[in-house]
Amino acid sequence: MHRHPWLCLCSGVVLVAACANDPMYVPAPTNVEAGVAIPNQLGLSVGKATLELPFKTETTADAKTRADLATKLGVMVPYVKVGDVSVEIEYTIRNLDSMPGQAEVELNGANELFAYDPSKIKLDPGNNEAPPTPGLSGDIPIDVPADGQVTGLFTEDQVLEASIDLDEITRGNVNPYAAELIVNKNDASFQPLAPEMYDKEGNPLPRTPMGPVILRAAFANMIRFDLVFKPTTHMVMDYDVRVRDLRGIVDVKGLTAPTGELAQFGDIPFYIPATGSGSGG
Repeated sequence: MHRHPWLCLCSGVVLVAACANDPMYVPAPTNVEAGVAIPNQLGLSVGKATLELPFKTETTADAKTRADLATKLGVMVPYVKVGDVSVEIEYTIRNLDSMPGQAEVELNGANELFAYDPSKIKLDPGNNEAPPTPGLSGDIPIDVPADGQVTGLFTEDQVLEASIDLDEITRGNVNPYAAELIVNKNDASFQPLAPEMYDKEGNPLPRTPMGPVILRAAFANMIRFDLVFKPTTHMVMDYDVRVRDLRGIVDVKGLTAPTGELAQFGDIPFYIPATGSGSGG
């Protein structure tokens, strides 16, 4: 994989420059292989990979500051907020087949409150022809030549957009299709709404505000990144994550840091939207 000149790795330990804004490199623990026939099944194998960033355990002082802010805003404030880190994900896809193919890379993941997996979400359960729920980013076909390779990137802006979309979808009840179509990365706030409801004809009912407005100071940033790799031929994907630690909360030892040094976010629940039918007319 191509390495940026500011990335360096020595004996599995991430090295960072003196400035906290300089990027650090978190290598993926393994590559992802997919695009092979599955015995007794239709279709080709799909690859999945997960990487959780190595955040330091929250200090007592940070916890108090966060609690004070939550009291002031009247909403839950996460430990890792939008603006604390900037993340970029670089990947290289190698086609192991003598035929050209295509690949799609879908970005999903989790913040401290919810994990997002579109395969678990049916926005219109009664419609068998409804389009699949979109991922947070990606899913654009990439041409990969026979026995060749290509490099791709989820930029800092794309990951920022994915983080804000995830928070607005889960805490704000924003429809994932709407989140995908609208650029939200510069939002200063969002208003949580009541879950989507429909009348007997399937028409959406008006939605009312639910709870206080969530200001950007309380936006949750993604702490975990889930990649879904869908090639049409036998391919392998390598990837790594570049982090600019703007707040000084990422452990410089990276994924090699002792567990006791790292924040433990537990079993983050997958988001399932609450939908239903109204009384109709």
